[in-house]
Amino acid sequence: MTEWAIDWASVRDEVTRHLQALIRFETVNPPGNETPLAEYLATVLEREGIPAEVIESAPGRGNLVARIRGNGRARPLLLMAHSDVVSVEREKWTRDPFGGELVNGCVWGRGAVDTKGLVACELGVMLLARRLGLPLERDLIFAVFADEEAGGQFGACWMWQHRRELIDAEYAINEGGGMALELGGRRFYLCQTGEKGAARLRLTARGEPGHASMPIPNTAMQHAARAILTLSTHTFPTVLTPTVIRLLRELGEALGKPVREQIAAVLTDPTWERLAALPLGPAERRLLYAMTRNTAVPTIVHGGHRINVIPSEVVVEVDGRILPGQDPEVFAAEVQRLVGPNVEVELTSRGRGLEAEPDSPLFRTICETMAELDPGARVVPYLVPGGTDAKCLPGIKVYGFMPMRDHPEEFDLAHAHDERISVSTLEFATRALFEIVTRFCAPQARSR
Repeated sequence: MTEWAIDWASVRDEVTRHLQALIRFETVNPPGNETPLAEYLATVLEREGIPAEVIESAPGRGNLVARIRGNGRARPLLLMAHSDVVSVEREKWTRDPFGGELVNGCVWGRGAVDTKGLVACELGVMLLARRLGLPLERDLIFAVFADEEAGGQFGACWMWQHRRELIDAEYAINEGGGMALELGGRRFYLCQTGEKGAARLRLTARGEPGHASMPIPNTAMQHAARAILTLSTHTFPTVLTPTVIRLLRELGEALGKPVREQIAAVLTDPTWERLAALPLGPAERRLLYAMTRNTAVPTIVHGGHRINVIPSEVVVEVDGRILPGQDPEVFAAEVQRLVGPNVEVELTSRGRGLEAEPDSPLFRTICETMAELDPGARVVPYLVPGGTDAKCLPGIKVYGFMPMRDHPEEFDLAHAHDERISVSTLEFATRALFEIVTRFCAPQARSR
């Protein structure tokens, strides 16, 4: 472990203050309004002598990019996160979701976990790299994108299409990983090396209208209800991607013969029944279920216009997620077969899943660093069931990693009421990311 003369308590307090400030920018998407936050970051960076630029894809939709240049021996490393957040139901929060309050060792507010906490930690790494004068062999880029929560068309995707030269890199560290799992007395950190694609669907059920006082068969509402029930109870086939195969093998190797034999049986005959029999907790089992199949979850229903009128049309929005290697059009056709001819299925958005090779210098650096920071722990690859800005950056090897050692439950607070993150997580994550960056970008750095 590189021993820099760093006052980590001071770093923790600085990162915490920046996170509080970031939360106080209301960047709910839509409309986003990320430019003021990006300008705040630019001011902080430029005050330390780090060139930074705010690039608007549209009025108010600001993206922040900063760069510390290395000697060019290797291609850049990109530290990335996003500044927009999802909406809140204020009345269901214990504290002001945009107050950034520090209470009982936690910073409260929308985006604390997803992903203003990561923004603050990566900002801390950039400031440390500059202050210590790390002898970088590759440029270190810091990018905070707008619009991730709505698909990235004003953020990472726009930047890749219009200002690629600012963010192009060999590797990137992103959101989506770092959660700690306790299994069989061992701690495992999940590092996102892949993510599912989106295949969102609109289901339209139609039928004859009528007066609600006179029930009739085969209404649009009945067809929609059957489709919702079908999708909510259907289990799509089990498919093991390369990421999940490696995850299972590494868990088996670490947990010993009985589990290793169970996993060997799963790899030979992958069924959900075999996967569900593994010694996992409810949360891990739910995660594994989503990682090993396509899913189609009904989330929004539109229909009807008067209480006493049977509607002629009901629309159901379905959040479809598909595994890497799966085709959105084929998935939509499969859903059409499931719901039957009385419901029309339309593919409204499509995006293929992706996987990055775990056997890479950056992934090995992450593993080595965490083994020293948390002796006995092991980093394993995993496939995130959702999506991130990684989909917008083809050609960059993107790994999701913000380690949460002491409070892994914080990961589940993303998009939840009372979202918050502990200052101990901020300190540990900043320290881990700094060490990873130092080892990977400045391997010749000497202990100080």
